[in-house]
Amino acid sequence: VACKSIDEVEAVLKKLEQYRSNPDSFFYDRDKAKREKEALEKKRREEGKRKAFEARMVRKAKREGLNDLEFYLRQGSELPTVEIVQWLRTLPREEQMKEWKEREHSQHCLSYHLDATGCKRDRACAFLHVEAKGDNTFVEQDEVAG
Repeated sequence: VACKSIDEVEAVLKKLEQYRSNPDSFFYDRDKAKREKEALEKKRREEGKRKAFEARMVRKAKREGLNDLEFYLRQGSELPTVEIVQWLRTLPREEQMKEWKEREHSQHCLSYHLDATGCKRDRACAFLHVEAKGDNTFVEQDEVAG
């Protein structure tokens, strides 16, 4: 099951329970596989666009003679913390956007973090969809014991 939260897992289990108690309520969606295939193809195209963007930013850094070739890729890439996300939810939308950019989160999807329903674009979104940094979040730069 590809659920992102406990609530989603519970919803799946309730639906399974409903299908088990009333098998006639299940209807096979013939177009679902087609939609998922199209979404996957779109995601691959978007990933290709991302790679092209990254290559352009590296070329730009080289052209400008910067020692850090990932300089432009690092701008706005800082992962927001759970505390920052909670604080931003209390602000009006205009202030949210301003703070989001000032705090170096501009590569991350604002809607994914702040909207109650998440990002409406889902896989088609050009911004990063990564859970906010919290106590139980593993970050690549973290040192792992072992």
